[in-house]
Amino acid sequence: MTESSLHLRTAAAVLLLLLCSHWAGAQVDSSAVTVGFSGSTADFQVSADSLDAPVEYRSRDSIIAEVGSQRIHLYGEAQVDYLDISLKADHIVLDYGTNLVVAEPWPDSSGTLVGDPQFSDGGQEFTAKGIKYNFKSRKGIVTDTKTTQDDVYVLGGKSKFVSGAVQTNDSTRSDVIYTEGAIFTSCSLDHPHFGIRTQRAKVVPNKLAIIGPSNLEIMGVPTPFWLPFGFFPLKSGRSTGLLFPSDYQYSQQWGFGFQGVGWFFPIGEHVNLQATADIYLNGTFTINTATSYRRRYKYSGNFDFSYRHLIQKTSIAQGYQDIVDRGISLGWRHRQDQRAHPTFNFGGSINFQTNLADQRFLNSYESVSTNVIRSSMNITKNFPNLRSTLTAGLNHSQNNQTREISVSFPDARFQTQTLYPLRQLPGRLNAWYKKLSVRYTSQLKTEFSGTDTTFFTQQTYDDARYGFQHTANTALSLNVLRYFNVSPNATYSEVYYGKTLEYFLDTTTIRTVDVVNEEGQTVVDTTSFAQIASRLNPGLASFRTFSAGVSVSTQLFGKVQLPGRGIFGLKGLRHVMKPSVSVSYSPDYQNARDYISGLPYFIRENMIDPERGNPERFVTPFAGQIFSAPSQGDLSFRASYNISNLFEAKVWNRKDSTDQNIKLFQNISVNGSYDLGADTLNWSTINVGGSTRLFKGLTQVNLRATLDPYVTRFDERTGGVRRINTTVLSERGAPFQLNRFNGTLSTQVTVAKIRQLFQGEEEEFVTDIAEERRQRREEENTLFEETDILSLFEKFSIRHTLNYSLDREVSDIPGARDTLRFNTTANSLELRGALQLTENWSVNIGQIGYDFTSKRITYPYLSFARDLHCWEMRFSWAPQRNTYQFSISVKPGTFDFLEVPINQNRYDGQQLFGN
Repeated sequence: MTESSLHLRTAAAVLLLLLCSHWAGAQVDSSAVTVGFSGSTADFQVSADSLDAPVEYRSRDSIIAEVGSQRIHLYGEAQVDYLDISLKADHIVLDYGTNLVVAEPWPDSSGTLVGDPQFSDGGQEFTAKGIKYNFKSRKGIVTDTKTTQDDVYVLGGKSKFVSGAVQTNDSTRSDVIYTEGAIFTSCSLDHPHFGIRTQRAKVVPNKLAIIGPSNLEIMGVPTPFWLPFGFFPLKSGRSTGLLFPSDYQYSQQWGFGFQGVGWFFPIGEHVNLQATADIYLNGTFTINTATSYRRRYKYSGNFDFSYRHLIQKTSIAQGYQDIVDRGISLGWRHRQDQRAHPTFNFGGSINFQTNLADQRFLNSYESVSTNVIRSSMNITKNFPNLRSTLTAGLNHSQNNQTREISVSFPDARFQTQTLYPLRQLPGRLNAWYKKLSVRYTSQLKTEFSGTDTTFFTQQTYDDARYGFQHTANTALSLNVLRYFNVSPNATYSEVYYGKTLEYFLDTTTIRTVDVVNEEGQTVVDTTSFAQIASRLNPGLASFRTFSAGVSVSTQLFGKVQLPGRGIFGLKGLRHVMKPSVSVSYSPDYQNARDYISGLPYFIRENMIDPERGNPERFVTPFAGQIFSAPSQGDLSFRASYNISNLFEAKVWNRKDSTDQNIKLFQNISVNGSYDLGADTLNWSTINVGGSTRLFKGLTQVNLRATLDPYVTRFDERTGGVRRINTTVLSERGAPFQLNRFNGTLSTQVTVAKIRQLFQGEEEEFVTDIAEERRQRREEENTLFEETDILSLFEKFSIRHTLNYSLDREVSDIPGARDTLRFNTTANSLELRGALQLTENWSVNIGQIGYDFTSKRITYPYLSFARDLHCWEMRFSWAPQRNTYQFSISVKPGTFDFLEVPINQNRYDGQQLFGN
C-alpha cells in the first residue's frame, strides 16, 4: 500500500468516526507517518452514549481503517490506552461499532508469531495468546493466559475476566479472572516442570487465587495427590499467611514428623513475626519464633526463641525407658544506625541456651564446636562537653563444657578521655607542665553465676556478687636530652564490695583413704579433721590501692650495608632496638584494714586454725570478687625492663631491578624485673618472645620462652616446685636455665594465595583487618571463571595449626637431673571450600580435618547440590554424628513445601552405631 492510498483511507476513516454515535472518532497524525501512527478520540465531538474518556492508540507499522465494517487495524507494536487500561500486541483490531478490541500476535517476516498481547489495568498485568475486550462492559475473553504474581506463575486455558469487579479499598478496584484448565507453578518455562492443575479457578491479581478440585502434576504427568480446594495468596509484599512445612521426616525414635509448619504475622509497618513448630508423633517437638524489625535510618534487629522438648528412648533391663530433655535457646541482635543519633548508641547481641539445646538438635559445625557462648548488649552515651563516655548494659558468658553461666548485669562504666588540665595556663605551647594528663574511670558491676540447670534459682541470687570501683591516674611525658622519653605516672584506686568472705574452721570435714592393715588387706580409713572454709557475708567493705612509677625509653638504630648488589641479593640489614626501663612503687598491704568495716586486707591461716594453719600463708576477705583483691606481699619497689627488636633486610629484586625491604622478625622482646625491696629472689624470670611471617604471609610464627636465673627444687613439704635463692650461674655455670619454651605455627592458605606465591606477586601486608575480612567474604561469594584445573579450587582454604612446648620437669629425687620434655599441645589440619563442578553441580566441604594430637578426624561435614531449574537436589552428611539429609524439593518460595526428604537425625544414628 502506497503512502497516498494510506492517506485517502485514513481520511475516510476520520470522516466516518465523526458521524458515528457509538465511537467518539479518531485521527491519524500525517506528519508522523515515517516513524509511526497514532490517534485519539479526544479531538472529535462525542455522542452521549460514548465512552467516558478518550481512547489513545498507536502502532509502529501501519493503521488500516475499514469503513464498511467499522474497524481499525493496528500493526506492529500496537498499543491502545483507555483510562488505566493499556493493551499491547502486534495486531490489534478496534471495532468502534461494538466497543470491542481484539488483540493477537502477528507473524513476522519469517512467519513466526510475535508480540503476544499484554493487558494492564492499574498495575495488574497478564499476558495471553489472544484477548477480546469490551471497553463499555469492561469484560473480556482471553486464551492461554500467563499471570505472574511474585514467584507464582498462573497459566490458564480459556478465561473470562472482568475489569474492576472487586473493591480492593476505598480508592481502587481489582480485576477478576475466571479460568479453566489452569496450572499454578513457580517454574518459569512455558511447559513447567511441575504445578498444581485445576479445572476451575478464580484469580484476583495481586490478591488471591481460589481453586477447585486439583492435583499435583510433575513433568506433565498427573500424580495421585489431590486437593479438594485451595487458595494461594498472590499479594505482593508482607501479608499474614500459613507457612507450609519445610521438611518431612521419619525417625525410628521420634516417628513421623514435619518441620517448619506455622504462621507468618506482619505486625505494623516495621515488624515481622514468624511462629513455627517441629512436631513428631512420639511427643518430641520444638517451638520456634523469629521476629525481625527495621526502621530506616534508625535501627534494625531480630529476636529468635526456641523451646525444645526431646523424648529419647533408652534401653534398660526391662525394655525401653523414655528420657525427656528440655532446653531453650534465645538470641537477640540489635543494631542502631549511625545516623540515628550522634552521641547515643544502643546495640549488641544476646545469645543464651540451657541444657545444650543447640548442640543436641543442630548439626552445623559452628553449633557443635562452639564451647563458649557470649553476649553483650550495651547503651553508650557520649558527653562531648565533659569529654567522657558512659556505657551500661549486660554481659554474659556460658561454657558448654562445664555448663557454667556467668551474667554481669547491671554492668556500667564511666570514663573520661585523656584530659590535660594545665594546658590552658600561660606559657609556651610545649611547656612540660602542659603535658600533664589525668584520666578517671569508674565501674559498677553485679555478677550472677551458676550452672544452666540451677541458674534460675534462689541460690544464684544469694551467691550474687556486686561491687564498685573507681580509678584515677595521672601521667606526664617529658623529652630529656633529645633521645630519651621520661614518663612519671601515679594511680589511685578504691574498690567497694557488698559481700565479703568470712573464714571459719569447719570441723565436720571427713577424709576417706585406703590403707593396708597388718594382714596385707586394703581397708578404708575414715578420719574427721578440721578445715578452713569460707562463706559469703553481706555488708559493705572496701580497700584502697596506690602505685607510682617512672619509665624511661629510647630507640637505637643499627645498619649494615653491602656494596653493589650484595651477597646473593642481600644488600643490607637493619636493626631497630627500643629499650625501656621503669621503676614502680606500691605500699605494704599485709597489715592494712578497711576503715568502713574494720576488716583486715589479709588474715594469716594460723589465726583461723591455730593447730594446722601456716603462719606464712594469708587469706583475704576479698578473694574471688569481681575486681579481685589487693596484691599480697610486702612493700614493692620494683625495677622492670623491656627490650623490643625489629630486624629487616634489604634484598635485590631481579624481576623489576629494585630494592625490597623484608621483615625478618617483626618483634623480638625481652622483659623482666628486679625487686629492689626484697631480701631474696630479687630477679624475676626472663620472658623472651618473637613473631614473624613466612611464605609471603601464609604462615604466622610465634615463639615464647621463659628463662630463670634461679634454681628450682622439689619441696617435699608442699609437694610442689619452688625457686630457691641460688643462682644458676653459681651452681651450673650458665646465666639462666630454660623453664619453658612454646611455639605456634599457624598457616592458612588458599589456591589464590598459592598462585600468587608461585607467580611471584608482591606480598600484601594486612593493615585493615575489617577490610581484609570483607574482601575475603567477597572472594568466597564470587563464582570464578574456570581457566585451568586450579580455578575449580579457588574457594578452597587449608588451615594448619601447630602448638608445641618444651617444659622443664624438676625431679623429686634429690641430686637427680632435671629433664626437658617436648609436648605437642595442638596439631590439626582443616580443609574448607566449595567446588563448582558445573553450572548446576556444586560440592561444599563445610569442615573436614584431622587432629594429629588426639589422632581423630575433626567433625567432617560434607554436602553437594544439583540445580534442577525450578527444583534442587541436596545431600549433606556429618559422619561423626551419624546424620545425613537428602532432599529433592522446589526452590525456596511459595511451593517449597513440595519436597521428598530422606534423613537420619543424630539420635537414630547413635542407636544404630551404638555411640
